[in-house]
Amino acid sequence: MKRLFFLELVLLIVVVVVISGFIYISIMAQENKLTTQEITISDIVIKEDYEALEVDITIPEIQGLADKQVEDEINQTIKEDILNFKYRIQTESEEYLQEARKEGGEIRKYIAIAYYIVHYQKNNILSLSVFYYWYSLGAHGSTVQEACNLNLVNGERIPLPDILKEKKDYLKIINQEIKKQIKLSPEAYFDDGAAFQSISEEQPFYVIEDGIVIYFGLYEIAPYSSGIRYFKIPFSLFETY
Repeated sequence: MKRLFFLELVLLIVVVVVISGFIYISIMAQENKLTTQEITISDIVIKEDYEALEVDITIPEIQGLADKQVEDEINQTIKEDILNFKYRIQTESEEYLQEARKEGGEIRKYIAIAYYIVHYQKNNILSLSVFYYWYSLGAHGSTVQEACNLNLVNGERIPLPDILKEKKDYLKIINQEIKKQIKLSPEAYFDDGAAFQSISEEQPFYVIEDGIVIYFGLYEIAPYSSGIRYFKIPFSLFETY
């Protein structure tokens, strides 16, 4: 009887140890997801030369995330956006080429360029911008910047309110700083900068080491010749309020 009791006790201890081990592993796996992940970004380069189109595209590919599903989703989304841009310009160039051949005139080339810049990569946040440039035979080409601020744990985009959620009156502070910077060179803006009133919560931005950068695309608040307008907003600015 005592021997049977002893065996049952040993079996119970083994079961408890095994269950505890599984719980510990699960907790550690969850904690590892929350620690900063070391990632690498490689380039997928597409260079193509057609009769009426020149393509030069670099697509970022993220590697090293703990959650491979999140990694695949991020890479797929960025890749699709860039390839959709390529497809759009390629379609336009093919339509132009057909018309040019009918008319028998000189065949000129469209241009499609896409590349990226990494602004910040730390604390499970990746902030990068993809730049799209295209030339469709007009007076000049066009450039669009698409910033992407990603939570590397769940793959979701991080909106401006989430970055500054602990900063009181952040919209007011940012607007005041932008107006202050506009006054340094008002001639670069429409109506000497008077047209700018406020950013929105969906305002494009990217993260840097010591703050964020708010930006406005071509023609938003300034003429084409002034380019994309950038406003650095340091985190230290919020500490004075």
